[in-house]
Amino acid sequence: MRLALLSLAAALLLCGCTDWGPAPERAKREAIVETALGQVGRPYRYGGDSPDGFDCSGLVEYSYAEAGISVPHNTTALRSTGSHISLGNARPGDLLFYRFSNSASSLHVAIYLGHGKMVHAPASGREVSVIHTDQDPWPGRFLGAVRVLR
Repeated sequence: MRLALLSLAAALLLCGCTDWGPAPERAKREAIVETALGQVGRPYRYGGDSPDGFDCSGLVEYSYAEAGISVPHNTTALRSTGSHISLGNARPGDLLFYRFSNSASSLHVAIYLGHGKMVHAPASGREVSVIHTDQDPWPGRFLGAVRVLR
């Protein structure tokens, strides 16, 4: 499992086919992605924001903090932190938002990795994992992408 993650990280960081954005933000995006991928297999923990356990926004907060960027540990606040973009324009490190239910306040956030993949802390009893964006974990509940880095 660890070898597969290292291979994925290397492919994402070295492949020229992913748009990482302007040079000054590339290092930050790389740090966010590398940190998030390093948490794969860690347990889900409601309110968690450390390798002891993460909830979805805690994984984002932790990964961004390791890149020197302060963001809130709250999905609603995260959604209004940056600018809204289309999934087609997403770069590694951008945030993807989903609704868990019909409630507008029941949100989930993931970190886009590039190449149609994202990393997230899915739910209680599960671990931080990487999935394909076309494996929509909540069909029809994708709300959009947000770019925090500019």
